[in-house]
Amino acid sequence: MSGTAYALDFAPERGDRRSAVSRLGGEPVWLDEPQWPLSSRDAEPMTFVAQFRVPDGPVMTMAYLFMDMEGAYTWQPDGGQNALILQPDGRIPSCVRTAPVVNGPLLRDATGRSVCHEARLVPGTLDEGSMQHVGGHPNWLQGDAAPEGWTFLLQLDSAQLRDAVVNFGDLGVGYAFISPDRKEGRFLWQSV
Repeated sequence: MSGTAYALDFAPERGDRRSAVSRLGGEPVWLDEPQWPLSSRDAEPMTFVAQFRVPDGPVMTMAYLFMDMEGAYTWQPDGGQNALILQPDGRIPSCVRTAPVVNGPLLRDATGRSVCHEARLVPGTLDEGSMQHVGGHPNWLQGDAAPEGWTFLLQLDSAQLRDAVVNFGDLGVGYAFISPDRKEGRFLWQSV
């Protein structure tokens, strides 16, 4: 991936919710067979949070983010309570089990309604402290926790996720990374 960074914002999706676009919420649009992650806490399907196109690849790759919304250890990249699944031809992280679930739990707002917002990438200069963007470099809250040798994909600021209920702790930020061979993903979050 290039070092190009894009500011990230979300707008209510107006088009087909079954298209392979970057989005917060909605339903995953799988490029391969469904690989819905199961939480290490209770072996139940995790909540689908978002999907993002991975930039700069020879083929289109999609990264699917899931979290156990009831879990206590969702901040850990290898705790089995969050998952970043890559398709097509991705590798499931060893800390994650999946099932061929087609319809699992979806991201909700505070009233319980399903959330679906299309991601908008805005090219240009990011503010020095930008807490929500794709590409470039992570802006850490508590110090560098990147998996060694992995490429930064994006970061999400829980305070900027519109009406979606996503818990990254108090004023938390989530960080997504891609393995050097572009086959595996990791996600972690930090809070103040």
